[in-house]
Amino acid sequence: MKMHRRLINTLLLIAPMLALGCATLVVGDKQSLTFDSQPAGAQIIMNGTAMGVTPATITIKKSDYQNATVIFKKEGYTDQYATLHTKTSGWYWGNIICCGLLGSTTDSSTGAMLEYEPAKFFVTLPPAKASIGEMARLDDLNRVRTYILHSHHHLVSDLAKGSGEHLSSLYVLLGLTEVRQKEAIRELRMLATSSENTLAFAEAVLKMFPNG
Repeated sequence: MKMHRRLINTLLLIAPMLALGCATLVVGDKQSLTFDSQPAGAQIIMNGTAMGVTPATITIKKSDYQNATVIFKKEGYTDQYATLHTKTSGWYWGNIICCGLLGSTTDSSTGAMLEYEPAKFFVTLPPAKASIGEMARLDDLNRVRTYILHSHHHLVSDLAKGSGEHLSSLYVLLGLTEVRQKEAIRELRMLATSSENTLAFAEAVLKMFPNG
C-alpha cells in the first residue's frame, strides 16, 4: 500500500515536467541578450522593431526571434548588422531522455529547446564619411570581435591544449605570422585568465594585437 502511494506521489511530481517540458521549466522560453556599441547610444532594431539603445540587456522570447537580424543605427554613422544564431539547449536532449517526446514537443513549441549563442553583441559603428580604408579596418575589428564572442568556449579549450582549429582561425583573423603565434599563445592565455568576461577578453585581444 505504501509503495503504491509513493508511486502515485512520484507520478504527480513528474507530471508537470512531462506536460510543460524539462527545458521549459529549467531554462524557460526567454533569454536575456546584451548589446553594446562604440560609440554608445545606437538604436537596436530587431526584425524591424526598435528594442532599445546601446548599451542594453534585452530579454526576448526565443520562439519569436530565431535567426533575427539586428541593426545598430546611429545618426552620423554607418549601420551595422548582426544575426541572432541559436543552438539546441542541452536541457532539450536531457528532456527527451528523462521526460519523453511529450515534453520535448512542448519545449519545441515554446522555444525553450533553443538558446542564443553568442548572447553578447558589440559592434563598432564607422562614421558615415569614413574612408574606405577606415571602413575596412573597422570591419576587420568587428569580424574578430564577433568570432571571439561566438567561439570563446572553444578558444579557451584550445589555449589550454596549446592548439586547435578555433585558435588557428583566430590567428588567421589577427593576421599573425607563425613566429608571432608562438609568442601570442602565452599572451592570449594571460588575457583569457585576467579578463572578467567574454567581451572584455575580445577587447583585450584587439588592443594587444591591433596589427597582427
